[in-house]
Amino acid sequence: MKMLLWIALPIFFLVVYFAVFQPKNQPKTESQSPATRTEESAAVKTPELVSLSVSPATALQGEPALITINGLISAASVSSLTLDDKPLAIFVDEEQYAALVGIELHRNPGIHSIVLTLKDGQSIKKDIEVARRDMATTEFDIPEQLGGNTPQAEHELTDTLAQDTALLNSITSTVSQEKLWNGPFRLPLSGSPAVTDVYGYSRQTGSVNLSHNGTDFRAPLGTPVYAMNSGTVVFAKSFRNYGNTVIIDHGLGVMTMYMHLSKTNVKLGDGVEEGDLIAWSGNTGYSLGPHLHLSVRIGGFSIDPLKFLALMGPR
Repeated sequence: MKMLLWIALPIFFLVVYFAVFQPKNQPKTESQSPATRTEESAAVKTPELVSLSVSPATALQGEPALITINGLISAASVSSLTLDDKPLAIFVDEEQYAALVGIELHRNPGIHSIVLTLKDGQSIKKDIEVARRDMATTEFDIPEQLGGNTPQAEHELTDTLAQDTALLNSITSTVSQEKLWNGPFRLPLSGSPAVTDVYGYSRQTGSVNLSHNGTDFRAPLGTPVYAMNSGTVVFAKSFRNYGNTVIIDHGLGVMTMYMHLSKTNVKLGDGVEEGDLIAWSGNTGYSLGPHLHLSVRIGGFSIDPLKFLALMGPR
């Protein structure tokens, strides 16, 4: 009997120990590897801070600038974007929100403020410096087809140029509120045309001083002229001084103007695509020989076409 008790008691205590003191089964949890934790944290991205960048940071009078809004998720969150309190149109450029600004040829040099205001109350500021342009003056003749260098021709030039400019300003003041262009802008001529006259100097014609608000390209009479990008034709007629002219509205205040043409190939209201044949070069209006005069306007201001192409052309 004692022998049985010595055998049974240890067994009894073992059963009690495992029943009472052994921890109950817990749900298994797999330990996460560092790689798994990194993947999960990457899946929940912290929103980027919204900021502004400007190219170029310093622009000469008469040059364009491209404003990029970094970290903006939706344009719906924007209340306004302004330069010196004047609104700028926002569009998508290379998968980022951006805006174009044209620096007026006679805008005061100095620091000018760009302000982005978000609907949540945030205000982001960025400065752009406008540098003074060195504007040379060159004497220019009145072409024979406009009367030559006579007092009467000079008087007619002054009067009619004011009329042409008023009409041109009225045309370019009404613009599409949609972005009509797609992708980069191209040159209006094939190949690599030579520049024969640059933007931003003064032409002295008798007592009349005229700013050259475009770029002239060498183009023999009848050279094909192409649309720089898609848009809508808003003018396809003749001015006395600008000659036969085509103006294309590319939307959001961007317009291209092709002047002194011999003949046009489009009419008012036509939609055009980048590379469409719109005209042929000529010698009409205030012109001393066949060429293509190209002007680009942003927000109503004529800016340097070559600088525009540097910003918005092929990259």
